[in-house]
Amino acid sequence: MSRTPRIVVADSDRALLEMLQIRLNLAGYETLIVRTGPAALDLVKVARPCVLISEIQLPELDGFGLLEELRLSHDLDCCQVMMMARRLAPEDVRRAAVLGVKTCVAKPFSGADMLDRVAKLSNRNAPAPATAVVWV
Repeated sequence: MSRTPRIVVADSDRALLEMLQIRLNLAGYETLIVRTGPAALDLVKVARPCVLISEIQLPELDGFGLLEELRLSHDLDCCQVMMMARRLAPEDVRRAAVLGVKTCVAKPFSGADMLDRVAKLSNRNAPAPATAVVWV
């Protein structure tokens, strides 16, 4: 019996979190949502997701700080990471790639594209991409 892939989504936007949780749950994932960087840090350490989707501009601890903390504690070893942002500058994509992020997504994004990317990151349909990709 295979384990349901677990996804952690961190974003301060409650509506976006609820939409992603519904879409991902319907697609067969166990989706856990949080609204702050510290909450995401704690949840990833406990839940050990296969994919972490994080907004760059999280309250209290931004997405980059979250990834740095998770890398220091080796809690990032368990998962693939996708970063989201309303404004995604080239330097953000480079910094994300250095921190091990596989995909960067500019908001707003298509739900279908998000599901496709999560499937690739969770190894459901295809291997994770080797480089950062920006959706616009």
